[in-house]
Formats: sequence, structure tokens, C-alpha cells
Amino acid sequence: MAQHALLSASGAHRWMVCTKSSRLEESMEEEISVYAEEGTLAHELAEFKIAMEVGLITG
Repeated sequence: MAQHALLSASGAHRWMVCTKSSRLEESMEEEISVYAEEGTLAHELAEFKIAMEVGLITG
């Protein structure tokens, strides 16, 4: 699985108010939720569809 971004868009509400929270979270184990898995699948599907559209993948 890909490593999560230090300053993720989904966490901006937190790290914009508390700038040190991002580094603090690095030491914590990341929990994977059904929602995170769904989002990952959606991103992978979008990446695949774009690759098909621009001709990087044929089929």
C-alpha cells in the first residue's frame, strides 16, 4: 500500500490549525477503514480509466 501524504488534503482542517500534528501522527499506526479502502479503489479506477483514455493501456 502506498504511504499516506504527510500533509494530506483530507487532514488539512487539522494541520492548518495545529502544524505539529502531522509529525505527531507519523508515530501512530495508521488505521485502515472501509472508507479509506473505498477511496483507494476509486482512485485506482480513475487512474485506470485515464490511462485507457490517453492510450497508455489498450484493450
